[in-house]
Amino acid sequence: MLRAVDRPVLLLPLLAAVALGCSTETPPAPAPASTHVTATAAAPATAPATASAPAPVPPPEGMIALPPAIYLMGSRALEGLPEEKPMHEVVLAGFYLDRTEVTVAAYRACVAAGACTPAHTGESFCPGDAPDKANHPISCIDFHQAEAYCAFAGKRLPTEREWEYAARSGNEHHKFSWGDDPPDEKHACYDHPGSCPVASFPAGGFGLHDMSGNVWEWTSTVYGPYPDVATTGTHRVYRGGSWSRRFPKWLRTALRNRYEPHKWSASLGVRCAKSQTPLTCPPDTEARGGACVRVKGEPLCEPGRSWNGKACSLRGVVLPARAEATTSPAGASTATPDAPASPAPVHRTRTPRFDDDCKAHYAGHPAAYRYEGGTFYSRNPVIAGDGCTKRDMGENWTSACCSG
Repeated sequence: MLRAVDRPVLLLPLLAAVALGCSTETPPAPAPASTHVTATAAAPATAPATASAPAPVPPPEGMIALPPAIYLMGSRALEGLPEEKPMHEVVLAGFYLDRTEVTVAAYRACVAAGACTPAHTGESFCPGDAPDKANHPISCIDFHQAEAYCAFAGKRLPTEREWEYAARSGNEHHKFSWGDDPPDEKHACYDHPGSCPVASFPAGGFGLHDMSGNVWEWTSTVYGPYPDVATTGTHRVYRGGSWSRRFPKWLRTALRNRYEPHKWSASLGVRCAKSQTPLTCPPDTEARGGACVRVKGEPLCEPGRSWNGKACSLRGVVLPARAEATTSPAGASTATPDAPASPAPVHRTRTPRFDDDCKAHYAGHPAAYRYEGGTFYSRNPVIAGDGCTKRDMGENWTSACCSG
């Protein structure tokens, strides 16, 4: 989730909008010793297209070619957050992805050409016209500006499925883009006073830089529950974590976040994608309607579960089936989520176990409180009215540091 202006404007309840994992207050169930996932599947997850398939053209300058794949997306049953589940199969055609996030210099060129509007200003960390920020990632752009830049470059925004596949090194399912080691100053632009020049840290999977940290990245995907792909909705998904985050959970590659398309933040930017031509599909699939669709073999299931002909099952028990939804030719769901129940009034409770963190990071605000009820947005003015500063947040709560 993005952070408010003291570190960007935040997204989430987006948490549900954020829902961020591994809350520092109420951690989820312990994860297995390794987060790598070995899929229960008939076909290799990242196998190249068949020998008879025409080879794609070389990747455009500054982009990486990612192979077609059958991929397990999301988090396992005892890992992650609710919106990251269920773990489910997705089929991806080969595509290209920018090696780095779009830079301030590249975005300024789009503005100069009249194809992009200037990035927003008003937050202390927005790049503005600062000459020393040319090689930093562009930020302070909304979804529409990100989309316009990628179109100007002859590209498009990546889908959420493409983004996660790239960030997690395919079915290696890395917790962070470089692996499973927690983030620090050697791995990412994280817990840092502003963005860093792109590619300041070693590349992660597929040779991509800054997939965890530096700035969050817009995707083209409308936010909706897994495993469907929503076609209508009020928020777009963004992924990856940023320089403004203080807790490792925000940089997890499975973490989902969302924002309204017209909003922006000093910690939110963009990386572009491009489809490979001709379309390349993995084994056991074929091209239909511009996408790759499985035509033989059994769907991948989360480790410990297997396909019983209708669904992934655990010890022979069929998991509850989702209600059928009308789908487009590409398989995108047209169903809309049920309207959320009215939130409870905002209230706060003392959480003294976080007082030391408040004293270390928020001078003059030594007392920690947990705000619950309402929505992410409705809690903000209550917290501000109490003279407090946000320190962390989850789907249904916000942790704040107060004067007493």
